[in-house]
Amino acid sequence: MQTATEQEQVLGSSPTLCRLENRMGREAAVAIHHVLVERFITSFAGPPEELILDFDATDDRVHGLQEGRFFHGYYDAYCFLPLYVFCGEQLLVGYLRPSNVDGAKHTWAILALLVKRLRQAWPAVRIILRADSGFCRHRVPRWCARHGVGYIVGLARNKRLQRMIEESFVSTQF
Repeated sequence: MQTATEQEQVLGSSPTLCRLENRMGREAAVAIHHVLVERFITSFAGPPEELILDFDATDDRVHGLQEGRFFHGYYDAYCFLPLYVFCGEQLLVGYLRPSNVDGAKHTWAILALLVKRLRQAWPAVRIILRADSGFCRHRVPRWCARHGVGYIVGLARNKRLQRMIEESFVSTQF
């Protein structure tokens, strides 16, 4: 909110911000993200050659009985699982979600909206998605391949992958 209003000082107490958050709907959230993306675009003096969009889901632990909180086994805590998208140090998306969803949920849809807007501003920009193994779902790389978006997505270690790597390593030894 401070970014959207170009204010440096704190805009409200925790209870005031909590009431604001509980009253905001989808339209307000979309409008805030439009502001973030437009400010990002106007921060460039000229068209960039390349943009790396970092997608990350992380825990936002709760200490109470907040609506929408769930226990997440990986984080061993009650939390939310927001999705963040950064480009460099600039936040483009902060999407609050309950923690009982897949960490990659809505990734391709958010990526599609960002790519569409960024290519409207800069048609020739090379866009790369960077994400950890939690985003390695068939829908994301397929969408990227169809829409000319590069991607670097981690793969979680597993026995089959480990065996393939070892076999490949052994076969390349002289």
